Amino acid sequence: MLDIHITEFYNDVGRIFSKLYGTFPRQVTLWVEDISGSDTPDEYGLHSERYQACYATFLWLADEGYIRFGDVEKQDAFNHCCLTQQGYSLLAGIVFDEGGHYRPIEHIRTALKDKSSSALESAVTDIIHQAIKKRH
Repeated sequence: MLDIHITEFYNDVGRIFSKLYGTFPRQVTLWVEDISGSDTPDEYGLHSERYQACYATFLWLADEGYIRFGDVEKQDAFNHCCLTQQGYSLLAGIVFDEGGHYRPIEHIRTALKDKSSSALESAVTDIIHQAIKKRH
């Protein structure tokens, strides 16, 4: 059984990281739809599961200390969004032992450009693994 929701999670994380790294250290507004793709709420105003999963990815990244934001505009946008020191350090390769030559953000950008979900999953899991190693 394929875990499509996990693949989508890695894609969302990669897109969020790429956008925030590209604007660091400025605080920006990130629209959920820009990450998840277009969404049309149903007749009750509820977003699709895909959209809600992307929204939850933003919250998870903030809870884990990779990003921060000031407030949320409905469920549509995260205002004053920025990488944290931990998020920036991981993406820039500052916490790696390879003398700063390895920049995980480059792997994310390449995977996004190539539209390679497996390469994006690998890049994001490497970042998360480094964050776990750093905590211990």
